[in-house]
Amino acid sequence: MLAQVNIWVDIIAVIMVAIGLGFWVFQIVGNTVTGRFRKKFVEKQWPHHDEIVPIAPKIMHGVHVASMITLAVSGLYTRFPIFVGGREIMKNVHFVAMYLVCIILLMRIYYAFMMDGRNFIMTLKDILNMPRVLMYYMFIGKSYPHLSKYNVMQKMTYGLIFPIFMVVQAYTGFSLMWPKILLGWAGQFAGGVAAAAAWARIVHFMVCMFLIMMTLIHMCLSFIEDYPALLMFFGLARQEVHEEHGHEEPATPQVAAAKAH
Repeated sequence: MLAQVNIWVDIIAVIMVAIGLGFWVFQIVGNTVTGRFRKKFVEKQWPHHDEIVPIAPKIMHGVHVASMITLAVSGLYTRFPIFVGGREIMKNVHFVAMYLVCIILLMRIYYAFMMDGRNFIMTLKDILNMPRVLMYYMFIGKSYPHLSKYNVMQKMTYGLIFPIFMVVQAYTGFSLMWPKILLGWAGQFAGGVAAAAAWARIVHFMVCMFLIMMTLIHMCLSFIEDYPALLMFFGLARQEVHEEHGHEEPATPQVAAAKAH
């Protein structure tokens, strides 16, 4: 049964990567056809930012990205070794990157919710605004419905989905190192600790491919929607700050009159 499951897991993994790469193609074609590429990359109509990003999240983001790439490459190699004799080396590299990711993840979650927590709060307005965000990314809506620092999709991804999957990934990864300690409870359901470890390895690989798919989508949107901010975040460009961010707010007669004045 495990052999059959692993075959289907590999098939699903390929589909996930195809979805991530297909999203790039869809966005590039859509932005070209609708003229968004010209507005952004030629006319320089990029989103405005009203604050300087501190150095701490930049460093954590850089280390996290490097560690995640190392984890993905070394992890995929242990499952699909492309040359002989490198599995033990790749395992050690994988373990080092794993500890770095766990440390940075804890630091980043603390920083995000202690220093920037208010921006991750999902409101009813965000939920009601979700169809407009999806319509924009699908090139049905023309304007980007910006309500706050993060849109509803970003709040769900960064504030909920990504942390949960990272916890699952960390637990299954450590379980493969210490199966008797962390998978003893699952052995009675799976037919032994060894079988539980085999299932944990499958879950670990599937979460890995899901995170790769989400990372491809994240990279695509970062590049297309705010390329200057992407360069700035990696220290390759200077950030420009504007007093007005351009958030949409519910208009009232008084506000409309004031704006008109």
